[in-house]
Amino acid sequence: MVTPSRRTDPSLQDLPRELLAVAAVLIGVGSALGMAGPAVAAAALATACRRWYSRADLAPGELARLKWEQAKAAAGAGSGAWRETELAKLSPRGGRAT
Repeated sequence: MVTPSRRTDPSLQDLPRELLAVAAVLIGVGSALGMAGPAVAAAALATACRRWYSRADLAPGELARLKWEQAKAAAGAGSGAWRETELAKLSPRGGRAT
């Protein structure tokens, strides 16, 4: 007995096109919202930087120089405090001072 031939391979006609269209729209909306978040964050950061710069009343070069000097002073103070604490707590041979 011969069985009638049936197609058993997948076909594009099997895909629900309406469901694929809805999925494509949702992916597009999600992508747009995903890009909107970083854009709003960047705008907020730019606004904060602009406000901070307007309060500084210094030229950009002077402001950079001031911040560099402040960083050097903080590093020097930190290393000095580190050395003083180490010398106060430990003897030169590594034993604890009492």
